[in-house]
Amino acid sequence: MAKGKILIIDDEKLLVRSTCIALACYDFLTESALDGKEGLAKARDCHPDLILLDIMMPAMDGWQVLERLKKDEATKNIPVIIFTAKEYSDGKTLAEKKGAVDFIAKPFELDDLVEIIGKYTG
Repeated sequence: MAKGKILIIDDEKLLVRSTCIALACYDFLTESALDGKEGLAKARDCHPDLILLDIMMPAMDGWQVLERLKKDEATKNIPVIIFTAKEYSDGKTLAEKKGAVDFIAKPFELDDLVEIIGKYTG
């Protein structure tokens, strides 16, 4: 039985694919979107238990996506973990201030990612 459905919104195709495969080994179902617009639509359509959201994406960055997710009645209660390679000295604090529940920097250890996801998927 699946532990939860994770939506990954990130423009790095290889990272998305490998993360989906890895999370499947931990019994998570995954969906993916390669840009912010697609991510917003999938969040509404697939009702994930959690979203992993990259910040640096073309057209609409992750902060804009997060803002829209939190303003939308259909998605505002979905936990969002910022999932980015961008360096932030206070990444977790900044992410939480903007409405995310947590932050993980890339590259990451799979066990660390699974542990953080587990906090929010029960």
